[in-house]
Amino acid sequence: MRHLQGQDRLQSSLLPDALEDYVAPDDSVRVIDAFVDTLNFEELGFSKATTSSTGRKPYHPGDLLKLYIYGYLNRIHTSRRLEQECHRNLEVLWLMRRLAPDFKTIADFRKDNGSAIRGACRAFIMFCRSAGLINGRLVGIDGSRFKAAASKDRALTRRQLLRDRKLIDSKIEGYLAQLETQDAEETVDEVARDRVRDALNRLKARSHRLNEYECAMDELGSNQYCETEPDARIMRSGRDGMILGYNVQSAVDADSGLIVHHQVTQDATDSRQLLPMAEKTKSLLGSDTLDVVADTGYSNAEHLDACERQGINATVPRSPIPGTDKELFQKSEFNYDPEADCYTCPAGELLPYRRDDLRRNLKIYVKKGCSRCALQAKCAKSDQRTLSRSHFEGAIARSNARLSSNPNIMTQRMAIAERPFAVLKQAMGLRRFVCRGMQRTEAELSIAILGYNLRRTMNIASVPGMLALLR
Repeated sequence: MRHLQGQDRLQSSLLPDALEDYVAPDDSVRVIDAFVDTLNFEELGFSKATTSSTGRKPYHPGDLLKLYIYGYLNRIHTSRRLEQECHRNLEVLWLMRRLAPDFKTIADFRKDNGSAIRGACRAFIMFCRSAGLINGRLVGIDGSRFKAAASKDRALTRRQLLRDRKLIDSKIEGYLAQLETQDAEETVDEVARDRVRDALNRLKARSHRLNEYECAMDELGSNQYCETEPDARIMRSGRDGMILGYNVQSAVDADSGLIVHHQVTQDATDSRQLLPMAEKTKSLLGSDTLDVVADTGYSNAEHLDACERQGINATVPRSPIPGTDKELFQKSEFNYDPEADCYTCPAGELLPYRRDDLRRNLKIYVKKGCSRCALQAKCAKSDQRTLSRSHFEGAIARSNARLSSNPNIMTQRMAIAERPFAVLKQAMGLRRFVCRGMQRTEAELSIAILGYNLRRTMNIASVPGMLALLR
C-alpha cells in the first residue's frame, strides 16, 4: 500500500545549529520577547531583579515573565506543565534560551511578584498609548465571574452553618440517649459503645469547626466562609449557577479592544464598581474627559453623579424599580416640577415632598386621599400614592438622555466589553484560577490579560509592525 513514510528514527540528521532558526520571523513569541525586554524590572519591583555578588545565580525575572505570558496565551497555566514545555517546546526553547527552571521556581515567581506583574500589565497600556494604539474615545465596563481554585463544597454560609449545627445537635442527643439506654441494660455490647463514642467525638469535632467558621465570618464581616480560600465568595454565574469565585471587572477600549484596566473583586454584583473602574481607567488613559458605557448592573445614581463631577460621562440604563405593579400608573406618567419640588399625577393632583430616605438617598413624595379619586383603580391600591426620587436624579436623567440619543450603544457595549471575557475563558482557557487568594489571583489575571493585550495588538498591527514599534 502506498502511504507517506516518515524518516527512520535511527537516521542521523543535520538540525539547525542556532535556536534562531527554529522560530519564524513573524512568530508571535518574538513580540513577547521584545516587549518584556523593554521593561525596567527594578522600577517595577520584581524580586531578584538585582543580584548579589555571592550565592547561586537566580533566574532573571524577565525570562520567567516571558514563560508565563507564553503559557497563558497557549492555555498552559500550571507551573509543572510550564516546566515540561521548557524541555520539549521549540518556541519555549527559543524564548527561554534553553533555560529550564523547575516548577517550584516558576510557581514562586508568580506568587512573589503580584504587584510587579500588575505594573508590567500597566506598562503595556502606557506603551499602547504612546504608540497610538489606544485613543480612549469610548470605554466599555463589564464584569464576569471566574471560579476560584478552591471547591465550592468547602464553602459555608451562615444559613448552612445553622442548619448543620441543628443537625449535629440532634444527632448528639440521639447518641447520648443510646448510651443511656445501653447503660440501663444488664448486658452491654462494648463494641457498640465504642462505635457510639467514636461517632460522638466526630460530631463534637465537627461542631468545634463550625464554631471556628462562625468566628471567622464575624472577623471578616461576611455571611460566608471558605476554609481553603477565605477570600473567595459564593456568587451567581449565569449558566454555571452558584459558584465559589471572584467578580472580575474590566474596562475595554472600544476601538482597539484592549483591556485598559482590570480588577478582581469579592462583590457578587456590579452596582458598586462603576466609579472605581471609571476613575482608574481615566487616570491610565491620561485624558481630561472619558465616555463610559456599562450595562444595567452598574446602575448607581450616586456613582453616576460622582463620575460627572470628574469629567466622566457614563451611559448606564436605569435598573427597574423592584416591586412595581405594572397594572398601575408608572412613575414616568407623573410630571415633576423642579421649582415646586413636587409631582403631578395623571388626575392633576399634587404629590408634595414629605421626607428624605437618607439610607437610600431618596426623596419621598406622598399624596393622600386617593380613595376619592376616579382613577384610583389605575393608580393606587390604598388611600395614598407614594413616589420616590433619587437625590442624584439629574445624573440619571442625563445618562438616559445619552442613551436615547444613541440607542445602539448598548449593542455596541456587548461587542466591546463581553468579547475579551469570551477570549479569556474560551480561547485562553482561564475558566478557573489556579492560584488562591486575592493577591495571587490578581497576579494570575494580570498575566492572562497581558497575554490577551499582546495578542490583540498583534492582530491590529501585525507581528512585524509590533516588533518595529517595540524596537
